[in-house]
Amino acid sequence: NINCTMATTRAAAVLVACLSVAHAFQTSGLNRAFAPRFTRRTALSMVDTTEITMPALSSTMTEGKIVQWLKGVGDKVEAGDAIMVVESDKADMDVEAFEEGYIAKIITPEGEMAAVGAAVALLAETEDQIAAVAAGGAPAAAA
Repeated sequence: NINCTMATTRAAAVLVACLSVAHAFQTSGLNRAFAPRFTRRTALSMVDTTEITMPALSSTMTEGKIVQWLKGVGDKVEAGDAIMVVESDKADMDVEAFEEGYIAKIITPEGEMAAVGAAVALLAETEDQIAAVAAGGAPAAAA
């Protein structure tokens, strides 16, 4: 009975420690380093779009420079495709897509900086929606 109680107490302590670390990770902003780069949905010109946001590629990164767009307006994007090269405070890294769609608008051009979490491009769900998204402009959060 004592061994059973000790094992249960240890398991509870490990669970509490894991939950504490997970909570600290989520609230510190570090989770953005590995979060999907497509985070917010917005209705733009009556078309459902997805923002591609600047990822945090390190725990100290506050902004990044888009070195190169590997996909252009009108290109089909599949989950796992490299879509842009970002220069962080530490290195240049390829950023992969986590959703599929079509690049409808590039908000931050090559050579420009963007804050972590800022929209850098917009994805349309279908090829037919590209013109409507491009005509609608950048979302208010990115303006």
